[in-house]
Amino acid sequence: MKSTEPEFSLRTRAANLERLRRETFDLIVIGGGATGAGVALDAATRGLTVALIEKYDFASGTSSRSSKLIHGGLRYLERFEFALVREGLQERARLRQNAPHLSQPLPFLVPVYTNGGRSPLGKSVLKLRAGLALYDWLAGRQNFARHVWLSPAQAVAFAPHLSADGLRGAFLYYDGLTDDARLVIEIIKTAAAHGTVVANYAAATGFAHRDGRIAGVEITDALTDKRLLVAGHIVINATGVWADDVMRMSDPAARKTLRPSKGIHVVLPAEKLNNRVAVLIPSLGEQRFLFVIPWQNRIIIGTTDTDYAGDLDDPRATAEEIHRVVESAARSFPDAHITTDDVITSFAGLRPLAGTAAGATKELSRREAIIENAAGMMSIIGGKLTAWRAMAERAVDLAVKRLAADDRAAQARLPRCRTAEIKLANSARLTGESRSEARRVADEFAMPVETVEHLMQSYGGNYAAVLEPTRRREELKRPLIAGLPHIEAEVIYAVRREMVLTVEDFLSRRTRLSLLARDGGASCAARVARLMAEEISID
Repeated sequence: MKSTEPEFSLRTRAANLERLRRETFDLIVIGGGATGAGVALDAATRGLTVALIEKYDFASGTSSRSSKLIHGGLRYLERFEFALVREGLQERARLRQNAPHLSQPLPFLVPVYTNGGRSPLGKSVLKLRAGLALYDWLAGRQNFARHVWLSPAQAVAFAPHLSADGLRGAFLYYDGLTDDARLVIEIIKTAAAHGTVVANYAAATGFAHRDGRIAGVEITDALTDKRLLVAGHIVINATGVWADDVMRMSDPAARKTLRPSKGIHVVLPAEKLNNRVAVLIPSLGEQRFLFVIPWQNRIIIGTTDTDYAGDLDDPRATAEEIHRVVESAARSFPDAHITTDDVITSFAGLRPLAGTAAGATKELSRREAIIENAAGMMSIIGGKLTAWRAMAERAVDLAVKRLAADDRAAQARLPRCRTAEIKLANSARLTGESRSEARRVADEFAMPVETVEHLMQSYGGNYAAVLEPTRRREELKRPLIAGLPHIEAEVIYAVRREMVLTVEDFLSRRTRLSLLARDGGASCAARVARLMAEEISID
């Protein structure tokens, strides 16, 4: 079970910065979220030379603060965005094939009550049934399962604390559940394995021009404050809600293209509801619904959708927003007696919605736009997590055309997109997701089966590389926080294989302890720091 996964460490980062200084790249990607990671992977697997830089840590923005869903977008059907929904459903199925641990089928319950036969979606039973039938049809043969109608008793069996007062029944349909930050990390690692030169904590601070065109990106290394110039032929701005800032860095007169929208979530203990499914509930005071999602033995409730004009680097959930979400959940699950005291943590993220028109942000399309300025920089704005691969394909298609604009033969020789077949996280090595496989590994390493299941679900086929050091260091099997399955060996793995630089990187994005632990991981922070320091000093 020995791992052959390549090194991706602080030492790798130092070597990469030197390569960024002396090499010239076909493509420079600014932004280490899902979109930028996808672009880098697509371009690298086509044979282009690629550099990816991120000013903070990978996935530190929107891509670690989503609802954790891989979905077509049921509500987009009422705006007749059939192509967007179909693409989302296709991408949901692709990710299930290419990284099964990162797109797990999840049933969704849509309760319907006798108050006019309305659902949390605000639609009649007839309209909802038609919408779900269309959703199934758009998914085609790749659908996880067709929707069904449940009796009140069947619905309550899935969600024991759901209000039964006036409950007529419920629809059950399927979408996908993911770990958004882990998804981004695995995309970036796969891009690096295909030759992408990657650096986190490397901020773009300016551009170099030649004959009126961008010929390179000036970056600053946050660890040393040293500056260097990365030379390249095409620059893609994939910075999400920061895209306008980067465009103005290139052209101070650039028009505004984005309308940031804030979405907040709260996290509760799973035992508070004991739901076997996700549930859609009305959001009090709004014409929208909230998802109540079981995730990593917790319940995530969200999301809101409101205009945002604050600090892009630090969106926060306000006490009023948290109270509204909790009150909405308490109304839909009255027997659970949910209060704000039950909240483990909350988080807020910003959607980079394309458009500046007036009206509700929920009405803006989640389809991305690709903008090219006079200096040749391409900017991807908008989009959604589920479509990361398809968005990247369209962006790289355009970049390839620009690179080979004067040489049609060269353009024809470049390989087409390959990411639909690329396996993430060595998932081809994953011999099974069954509990029996986890038991076998648990017996081999003398550890709880729940720990092994957590490692398989978090790291896919790379779980073997996480476990390997425990053969020599028994203490690395110790849990980081009592009651959670995360172990010390994950810190070693993050330093060696996932370019972790800070304790927060580990707690917030390599693992999700900052969301899962009531103290945000504070109780294990010193131990994580010690393990990181020991490993870095050995390196």
